[in-house]
Amino acid sequence: MSSDSAFVRATDAVMAQLRTRLRPVWDAICTVLAPLDRALQPVAGLYNRSLGRHFGTMTGLQFAVITLGFAMIATVPFWSPLYSETLNITFAVASIWAIFAMSWDIQSGYTGYISFGHSVLSGAAGYTIGLLILHYDPSMGPLTTIPIAVLASLVLGLVIAVPSLRLRGPYFSLITLVGVLLFTNLIFAFSEWTNGELGIHQVDPFTYEPWVRYYYMAIPMLAIAVGLTYVARSNVGMVLLTIRENERAVSSAGLDPTKFKISSFVLSSIPMGIGGALLVYYGRAINPVSFVEISNSIEIIALAVIGGMGSIIGPLFGSFLFFFLEEEFLRDFIDDSSTRTLVLWLFVLGVLVFARNGVFRVVWHGLGAVRGDSE
Repeated sequence: MSSDSAFVRATDAVMAQLRTRLRPVWDAICTVLAPLDRALQPVAGLYNRSLGRHFGTMTGLQFAVITLGFAMIATVPFWSPLYSETLNITFAVASIWAIFAMSWDIQSGYTGYISFGHSVLSGAAGYTIGLLILHYDPSMGPLTTIPIAVLASLVLGLVIAVPSLRLRGPYFSLITLVGVLLFTNLIFAFSEWTNGELGIHQVDPFTYEPWVRYYYMAIPMLAIAVGLTYVARSNVGMVLLTIRENERAVSSAGLDPTKFKISSFVLSSIPMGIGGALLVYYGRAINPVSFVEISNSIEIIALAVIGGMGSIIGPLFGSFLFFFLEEEFLRDFIDDSSTRTLVLWLFVLGVLVFARNGVFRVVWHGLGAVRGDSE
């Protein structure tokens, strides 16, 4: 424990020295950007007065960055060919994983109860669709299968949450980890139904048109981002954050923290189910490696860490940054996929050590500080 705290103190000292050295540069940047922030403030003020109470207030630059980011996501098929022929695919996959990361964040990022088993929820949705198409009716369309798949994810989330979130400490995390192992073994135990390691490949996509497929992924992702942000900024979100910081304070206020923890887990299972269903129809198949294995849960956590846990938009940003680096930027310099993966995970480690609040939070608070407002 003492060695851990010494390491934290050492990294904090390094970062403090770095901030001191870069302070003159940052002051110069703020001087340049301050007029732009003031020019954008009337538009941001209009947003703050109408929607700020529900989604958080912003400075002029923060509003501009968020607006630009969402506009870029909404128009990817129109400008992506100018940059890369594969960017459309990369951002479609990033949209699905952003759903996973935001879903994980509303539960683990806000309550502090770290789940290593969220991939089970998307796996339940995915395998529900696969089994329905393979064994019940191959002609079943997404309008029928997706609601059933989300319901399966919701029920499984309830089954996991009710017993496990009554526990404290590491026991919840261990139960979610065991849940992944159990689900994986069930897939292989009933391989005559699930096709075991080979998986199920009889799933037809929504459409074969690339730009339409992209919007089938991006539109639900944006809707989920808005919905989860609304919940996170509500009184429920405040209670979840209080559970993370001081669970006893919630009990002292006459509230039952267990009910809120269970509710957040069950809530997160709904978008996890949606994301799992979208991944099935996008990839046209489901197998244990793509959906259920523990590495998928770890990657979901990594996306949230990169952006910043406890922020919803942070994990969304982390997902797009991660997949852009992996599939677009690093591919131009590193041909070997294993080496690219190694570089990416070293980047994640660097974020954990030197920017524990996430890259998005660093950028966000930096934009807020341009006019002296860090909120």
